Amino acid sequence: MSRIYHDSVLRNKAVQSARFPGAWDPASHQGGNGVLLEGELVDISRHSIVDAHGRKERYCVLYVQPSQIHRRQFDPKGNEIEPNFSATRKVNTGFLMSSYRVEAKGDTDRLTPESLKGLVNKPELLALTESLTPDQTVAFWMPETEMEMMELELGARIRLKTRGDGPFLDSLAKLEAGTVTKCNFAGDGKAGASWTDNIMARKASGGATAELREQGDGAEDEEWGDIVVVFALGGVLLGSTKLVVESEGGKTELPPGGQSCGGSEQ
Repeated sequence: MSRIYHDSVLRNKAVQSARFPGAWDPASHQGGNGVLLEGELVDISRHSIVDAHGRKERYCVLYVQPSQIHRRQFDPKGNEIEPNFSATRKVNTGFLMSSYRVEAKGDTDRLTPESLKGLVNKPELLALTESLTPDQTVAFWMPETEMEMMELELGARIRLKTRGDGPFLDSLAKLEAGTVTKCNFAGDGKAGASWTDNIMARKASGGATAELREQGDGAEDEEWGDIVVVFALGGVLLGSTKLVVESEGGKTELPPGGQSCGGSEQ
């Protein structure tokens, strides 16, 4: 069933103006690996921030009720890898698996809602959002310009990643029936750019690439009608291969080894 998107929910939200004590520096809250979370978007608030140096920022805060929470994981080279989603395995305790027990496969990366709040809630940011936060939700910050690129409705299921152990978003995706339908997971600067948009943009900017050519590539169609090459194989391959080239002027026969043996044959 298709739905028509309306941004009236976002436009009708009053902007909360606030002065931020000190410098506004999201990077200071981005230490650690961060979290991967799925949940329901319960509410949104809009904020205009002016810090002690007069710097102005506009953000949207997403209030999400989490259903699955895991720590993000990275390999030694800094590439993100899949976390342990509380995987389990069966351990044999009887003959031919007549009895077994289920145990965790390694250390789980699952987090509880309390652990999540301990990681991402920052006192100076809570002062701006705590009174607006619905029960059982956690506040996540996103630049307003990026939020405008997303088609989100209240009640939508979303998947998000945070930049480090803080409330600022690294990526955001909308889920429908468990499938990502719109996201910026491919690393696009605008939240909401799909992975196909990123791939096509990369292809367009990649320039010309080297192309492997086989024998005959580049010949015009009419050229193929003028000359027919026939290979007659006899005896030992390579040793007794006879090549006959047939054209409008007649036939030319090449002996084994590729040396010409004379004129045309009528």
